[in-house]
Amino acid sequence: MNEEKTVTLFVAHDYLCPWCWIGFFQAQRLLKEFPQVQLDWHGYELLPEELGPLPDYGSAPPNPTAPLSRMQLLAQTEGVPLIARSIGIVRTHNPLEGAEYFKEHAPEQFDVYNEAVYRAFWEKSQDISEIDILAGIAESAGVAPGDFADKVLAKAYKAKVVPYDDPAYAKNVFYVPTFRFRGEQCAEAPYSTVRDMMVRHLAHNAHES
Repeated sequence: MNEEKTVTLFVAHDYLCPWCWIGFFQAQRLLKEFPQVQLDWHGYELLPEELGPLPDYGSAPPNPTAPLSRMQLLAQTEGVPLIARSIGIVRTHNPLEGAEYFKEHAPEQFDVYNEAVYRAFWEKSQDISEIDILAGIAESAGVAPGDFADKVLAKAYKAKVVPYDDPAYAKNVFYVPTFRFRGEQCAEAPYSTVRDMMVRHLAHNAHES
């Protein structure tokens, strides 16, 4: 028997971000441990067109003798595979708008779409900026791909996607993923930190009830 969803967890994210790929698994782990949690995903676009051309990070081969970065250490600790993608940096406005479409038209299938987009980019190296890729994901998640594509291409949910830098900063989101409970938040953090926040939040709710 499913427990009633009594706690909402705000998650600011962007499909492009490797920290958010780790954060996606952290969020899934949190749901398993605390079934009363409702995830509220919000798109924060790291590289909107207004910031100029996409960066070119090149394709230098990995250096096996280099020390692990902070992000790589977190992925290793969390048990999240950082897959060497064959695709580089892409725009994420379309998939983030697609997420808002699901929130409005098929909220019960949002998690299916959200996971599929993450896996399409990080595991399959698919260009998730392409509407055909997204429409295929949408159809697999049970919505009409034509209406989905029309709404995304028309930027029907543009106002729902928060761009960097200043608009995101104004909402107190400086990094993604940001997890927020009752005004307390953390970003680019280990699962233990997110979990501790959740435990404090649940204890506060229990005290109030």
